[in-house]
Amino acid sequence: MRDYVFMIDVNGDMDPEYAQEHDIKIMPQYYHFNDGIIYGDEMKMPIEGFFARLKNGERAYSMGCNPDRVRGIMEKALQQEKDIIVTMASSECSGSYNTVRMEAEELMNQYEGSRIYVIDTYLECVPITLLTMEGVRMKEQGATFDEVVEALEKKKSKFNILFVVDDLSCLVRGGRLNPISGMVGSMLNIKPVLTFINGRIESIMKCRGKKAAKAAIIDMLKEKKLDPDYFAGGHTVNYDEAHEFAENLSKELGVKLIGTYEINPTIGAHTGGGAFGVAYCELDD
Repeated sequence: MRDYVFMIDVNGDMDPEYAQEHDIKIMPQYYHFNDGIIYGDEMKMPIEGFFARLKNGERAYSMGCNPDRVRGIMEKALQQEKDIIVTMASSECSGSYNTVRMEAEELMNQYEGSRIYVIDTYLECVPITLLTMEGVRMKEQGATFDEVVEALEKKKSKFNILFVVDDLSCLVRGGRLNPISGMVGSMLNIKPVLTFINGRIESIMKCRGKKAAKAAIIDMLKEKKLDPDYFAGGHTVNYDEAHEFAENLSKELGVKLIGTYEINPTIGAHTGGGAFGVAYCELDD
C-alpha cells in the first residue's frame, strides 16, 4: 500500500510548525498592492506592515496559486511514491482549487498508479486547518487514503467559522459592501458577524459594537452540538482579543482550544485588521 501525505491551501492558516511536524506542504497564494510587487511565497511582507497599508487606505489584491509552483510541490511527493490529499479553499471564493485540480490530473497521467485527491472544502481560514487535522488524526490511527478522503468529504460541511470584521473599509474597497452602507455602518459602530454559507462569505448578523457581536456568537454556538476536539481562534493582527475571546468561550462551551491562528493576508485583504472569530466543528446528528 502506498503512503500518502497531506497538502493544504495557505488560506487554511495552518501553523507552519504543525505542518512541518506532520509533513504537510502548504500551497502558497499571492497578493499585491498597486505598486505591482507580488508577495506570498518566498517573498513575504511583515504582517503588521501589510495591515498598516490597508489601514492607510491602500487596496490589496489577492491572487491564486501559481500552477508551476503547485506542480513542483506535488511532483516532489509523487517522486517519493507518495499519494496526496489536498485541502483547498472554497472554489466559490478562489480559482486556486481548479488550478490545483488540473495540475493533479496531469500529474496522475504522468505518474502511473499515483493518486491525488483535491478537496474543495467550501471553506476559508482556520476551519480548513481543523479539517486537515482530522485527516492527520485518522491517518495516524491507520486509516487508508480512501477512508480519509471519504470521511473528510462527508465531514467538511460540519466545519465553519464565525468572525467579526472591525474595519468595514476593506469590505467596501473589495466590493463586498456598498460605500453608503459602509459609511453608515462605521458611523453607527456596526460590527457584522460573518460565516461561510455554500462556500461564500455571508453576513448573518449586524451588531452595534464588539460586545454585542461577541454575545451573538456565543448565543449561536450554544445552539450547536460542538465537537470538543476541534475549536480554535482566528484573527488579523488582533491576537490578544481573539485569544481571550476564544479561550473564555472554549471554557464556557466545554471544548478544547487548539490555538489562535493568524489569518492569511490573501483573506485579510478583504477583512482588514482587527478581525477575530472562532472556528468549530459540529458533531454528526
